[in-house]
Amino acid sequence: MRLYEDLRGVQQRVSVLQSGTAGLLGLLLAAFWYLQVVRVGYYRMLAENNHKREVRIPASRGPIFDRNGRILVENRSSFNIVLSTEHAKDLDHSAFQVASLLGLGRELSRQRLTGPRFRSVVVKADASEADVAVIEARRLELPEASVDVVPLRSYPLGAAAAHVLGRVGEATEKQLESKAFEGVDPGSIVGQAGIEAHYNRLLMGRDGYRRAIVNSRGVEVREDSRQLPTDGPAATLTLDGRLQAAMEEAMAGLAGSAVALDPQTGEVLGMVSSPAYDPNLFSAGIDLGTWSSLVRDPKTPLINRVIQGQYPAGSTFKVVTALAALQEGVIGASTSFHCPGYLNVYGTLRRCHKADGHGTLDLARAIALSCNVYFYQVGVRLEIERISRYAKLLGLGGATGIDLPGEVSGLIPSPEWKLRVLKTPWFPGETVSVAIGQGQVLVTPMQMARLAAVVANGGYLVRPHLLRGEPTGEDRQGLDLKPATLETVRAAMLAVVREGTGRRAQLPGFEVAGKTGSSQVVAHERLERDKTAPELQPHGWFLCFAPADRPRIAMAVLVEHGRSGSESAAPVAGRILARYFGLANPSPPAAAPAIPPDGE
Repeated sequence: MRLYEDLRGVQQRVSVLQSGTAGLLGLLLAAFWYLQVVRVGYYRMLAENNHKREVRIPASRGPIFDRNGRILVENRSSFNIVLSTEHAKDLDHSAFQVASLLGLGRELSRQRLTGPRFRSVVVKADASEADVAVIEARRLELPEASVDVVPLRSYPLGAAAAHVLGRVGEATEKQLESKAFEGVDPGSIVGQAGIEAHYNRLLMGRDGYRRAIVNSRGVEVREDSRQLPTDGPAATLTLDGRLQAAMEEAMAGLAGSAVALDPQTGEVLGMVSSPAYDPNLFSAGIDLGTWSSLVRDPKTPLINRVIQGQYPAGSTFKVVTALAALQEGVIGASTSFHCPGYLNVYGTLRRCHKADGHGTLDLARAIALSCNVYFYQVGVRLEIERISRYAKLLGLGGATGIDLPGEVSGLIPSPEWKLRVLKTPWFPGETVSVAIGQGQVLVTPMQMARLAAVVANGGYLVRPHLLRGEPTGEDRQGLDLKPATLETVRAAMLAVVREGTGRRAQLPGFEVAGKTGSSQVVAHERLERDKTAPELQPHGWFLCFAPADRPRIAMAVLVEHGRSGSESAAPVAGRILARYFGLANPSPPAAAPAIPPDGE
């Protein structure tokens, strides 16, 4: 009995052991079934990935040409040293080894490796042949390091037209999250400014890929398959390469901008913002030091002054005031006012730039000599509402719609604007400042070039554009200005260059119509205290179109701190126009009397 009781305990323990063993075997079989049947596709994919590596083959961006077929932007082959993170056991150590071999700092390699999206990173872009040889010689030691042949954006003109063409760079995290970059892979090179950015999708091709078989150490054994990339299509711009070169030469050493349009179509023939930068610096990835120096440069070379610079219009705004007054019947072509050198406006003495006055003069002579007192009188009669309305009708105070990113609107003040923004009412005395382009008036050079085009083409507001193609109805907007209004202002602008403040823009054999202006930077009192300080001098403006009878080009030139348009901007415009029409550089007319300064 006692023996039976002893055996019964053993049997119970054996039964528990057998049940446990059967349960474990059941679980093991279930796990095998799950792994080998249910998840077979997943693990097959992992196995494939363990011995196959897919490498993206970047497509070349489309080349960019000027209107005459001259190459402006192209591509060249370059080498990138790439670190594949999927095969690196110790990524930081591998990065340090590669960086040491290439003569890079450890901190630089760490910077390139940060970020949540990377599968492989470019350790060194546009590497030399010596760098490539160093990496290729150590493929067994560093299987995670490889060399990719990629297209690199090249700008043969260097800094010339940099603000038009723009620059490229690796897509940022913020860009990749935006709808505009949907479908763009991390590490892709995209447009970051200028035409490169605005037409990024047009210029981008479709990347290809290469699948390679690799061994357990990650070393490539052979190529499995390849899909060739599709390069981006070419783009042709409206720029005239010869005119662009002339503008670059004329603006060399100056801060400011110049822009030329076809007054009939709005095609941008040339555009310069000075100083500029070399977009080639960005093609292979700009280093932090160079980027910081560009961003902190007080001369702001990264700013496109043509569409992002906002300046008081100065006396060039008198074209707007004249058009508005003539169209509204406030004055006629023969309306005269007397200028003794000052005018008492609502109890405040407003002075002309000519201390002893211009005497009695009509509209054409007032524009030619840029008389402030004449336009004070016109401004009082027009009042701010009509001045503001016509300025906006003529394209000021709003973006022009040019196909470039980052355009600003400028500002045309009105009583409603002042009450909304400054919380104060409009005072009648402020109107006379606006009438001569001062006060709160802010414009861009592109807007002013378009204003010159309106007078040149018979009253059409054109849309500036850079991509050449078929014109659309949206490119020209009729303003319903009276022919007599336009003819009167056109004749006055012709007098500016024939006998007035713009004589330094005269060309032999060609009639040029224009308007000079000085854009006040500081109050008169401060400038009087320090007349020699360059940074306090007014900006110089010049608007023009030529030939006056059949205009082929409309232009705006701004020279920052150039003192006056007659002194600085008009000679620049004259040199540009001379090259455009195939003439020798002009010189001021012999035995001509001193050119009077333009009003503010």
